[in-house]
Amino acid sequence: MNYYSILRKFAKSIRAQNLFFATKEISSIHLFRNNSDLSNLQEIFLTWLYNYDYINRDIETEKISKHVLDNDLYTDAYLIWKNNKKSKQKNDKKLNALHLVNSHKIKF
Repeated sequence: MNYYSILRKFAKSIRAQNLFFATKEISSIHLFRNNSDLSNLQEIFLTWLYNYDYINRDIETEKISKHVLDNDLYTDAYLIWKNNKKSKQKNDKKLNALHLVNSHKIKF
């Protein structure tokens, strides 16, 4: 039995996404009985909840098509592309900031 794919499938479900949304909005609702010292399975499940929440928000804002959720391969490809895009933007900002610091002369 592949626990990883089962957790991923459950995290993708509307029920799990609604529960996840409720836990973010209402502090008295908890996903797990334990609030700390999470198991490896709980961490994997939370990771996929966040990933699918992120994808669903991009679908709602029409940044991407809902077909990204049709296949795990499309989902993985989108998450990798989005992560690489963010990393590139972060590196570009760092390079621009360094460039401004090095070339900027202060006149007194």
